[in-house]
Amino acid sequence: MAKSSPLTGAVTGHFLIDLYTPVLPIILPLLIETMGLSYFLAGLVVTVFNVVSSITQPLVGIWGDKTGKHADVAFCVLLGAVGISLSALTNNYLILLMLVTGAAVGHALFHPAAMDLVYRVSPPAKLGKYNSLFTTAGSISYAFGPLIAGALIAFGGLPAVCWMVLPGIIGAAWIFKLTRSAEPLEPAAKKARISPIAGSASAAALVVTVCALRAIGYTGIITYLPTMLTESEGMTTLISSVIVTIMLLFGVAGQLAGGRLSDKYGRKRMLVAGLVLAIPCFMLIFTEGPVMIFGIMSYAFFASFCYVTSVTMTQELLPGKTGLASGLTLGFTMGVGGLGAAVVGLVADATGNLSGALSLMIIPVVIAPLIALLVKYKKADETAVLHP
Repeated sequence: MAKSSPLTGAVTGHFLIDLYTPVLPIILPLLIETMGLSYFLAGLVVTVFNVVSSITQPLVGIWGDKTGKHADVAFCVLLGAVGISLSALTNNYLILLMLVTGAAVGHALFHPAAMDLVYRVSPPAKLGKYNSLFTTAGSISYAFGPLIAGALIAFGGLPAVCWMVLPGIIGAAWIFKLTRSAEPLEPAAKKARISPIAGSASAAALVVTVCALRAIGYTGIITYLPTMLTESEGMTTLISSVIVTIMLLFGVAGQLAGGRLSDKYGRKRMLVAGLVLAIPCFMLIFTEGPVMIFGIMSYAFFASFCYVTSVTMTQELLPGKTGLASGLTLGFTMGVGGLGAAVVGLVADATGNLSGALSLMIIPVVIAPLIALLVKYKKADETAVLHP
């Protein structure tokens, strides 16, 4: 039976730390206005967060896999909460980047540490179940972050976002109490818990590439959608926040559906299906009215449909290397997505057309399923080793 307290701590930590990540896109329109930022400089804030996190996570994961040592998850939550929440109080661009960088380090340290904690306290037969629970907890909070930030801004202006630091501080203290009893697991013992399946590092690399391409499109939409809705559609910050929150909740539903169906119909099949169905939905985002809203929600569903599946596939193809798998799928790919957001900002500045620049993200969205077809993941492998 899993040690419930450390597991609860890891899941709660993921819920809390991912609450802060989508706050940046919500405050970008106000930062553009109050600090006089260009689209590029505004997008660079998100890019710095994603790139710092992406560079740090794989390195931290590899080191943790080799040594069995990871950062304290409670400290990571505290660092992430403070960095994002206080970014709403500064008018200095350099200080803003420093706060965002600190939050990114907290996120980078958290994910390998927390996923390793889930691995250590979960029975092998239920590891997939708890891995899914861990991932979904973060996705749910990721969906509500924009709504909370938008509500605070509506009632107290941009500085009110700083109050979001309170759940991070309180939660970090509680998580520390829950997780301090978890015992370390030696790297050799960790690897022995999973029976390798037929796969290779090259197949895992292709899955990570697919994740990165998906992240470019998804991060681009999340980053600039609030700005596009407020500038082009004339919506208020609160209304755009509600739309983004609903969009992210559709993403959560997509994760749950994709993970469940991948157990029944095969991981690679569902990976490709989700990516293919996301293409027409992405194109609908650049229409108007109800069709645009439908496109936003359906794109979030199908773009997230393969998320948990791709993470699990990477773990199965890299047995015993949970830190590396986490660093690549949750870190590196998000960094690539952040670079995509910077490119959108550059094109928008050059053309004066944010919607047109964002529509260029259709390129990685189309390429992703083509590469997914190349992944060598045989039918025999479709029986998930990590699932009961």
